[in-house]
Amino acid sequence: MESLLIPPNEYNYTLIIFTFLLFVIAAFAEIGGGYLVWKWLKDKRTIIFGLIGGFVLFLYGIVPTFQPSNFGRVYAAYGGIFVIAAIIWGLLIDKKRPDRYEIIGGIIVLAGALIIFYLPR
Repeated sequence: MESLLIPPNEYNYTLIIFTFLLFVIAAFAEIGGGYLVWKWLKDKRTIIFGLIGGFVLFLYGIVPTFQPSNFGRVYAAYGGIFVIAAIIWGLLIDKKRPDRYEIIGGIIVLAGALIIFYLPR
């Protein structure tokens, strides 16, 4: 993992793509796992939904450890990616079209996430 660390004022586009993909994987693991638990408890699905959801949530907890930054920065930036992923999940899985405020809010938090994680220090 040490080889992924770069000085914070240099741009490494491969690293940027890698870290962004980790954020996306984490977001969909968290949302997917939570969704399965939701279906189990709220929609009275079988316990297998809850068990698989719990396992996916466990895997979600591992994914951010591959990020080449500190815990606080990773989770602060991840929050913005999570919001966008949740809006996309709602659109594709729940068939709920986001309203203009969700879109505006999503753009704002995504901008914040990119600033937090990717601007040089």
